Amino acid sequence: MSLLFLLLLLVASITHADAFTQEDREMLRSTYIRVEKLETKVEVGFQQIEKRFEQIDKRIEQVDKRIDMVITFMAILAGTFATITAVTIGFAIWDRRTMIRPFEDKDKELAELMKKYNML
Repeated sequence: MSLLFLLLLLVASITHADAFTQEDREMLRSTYIRVEKLETKVEVGFQQIEKRFEQIDKRIEQVDKRIDMVITFMAILAGTFATITAVTIGFAIWDRRTMIRPFEDKDKELAELMKKYNML
């Protein structure tokens, strides 16, 4: 009989040991709280990363605008240089023609004189 009583006591203690205790609940609750804190930290980290990406995007846009400004300025400089070159060449051609015209007139006069005296 005492053997049966010991056996029942042993079975009761084994089943009682496997039960969900208050310590288990507290440990599970603390684990849940730590997981929530970790989730908030990760979320804050992602928000900071997103803000940093936005800052980088803004900086890239600023650099892109500056590059566009430099390209526009270079095009203006190239156009100005081409205009100055064309005007200089045009002026040189005009100056040569106006300088040669009096000599052409003199040459025609000399040719007429030579024809008149049969020298040509």
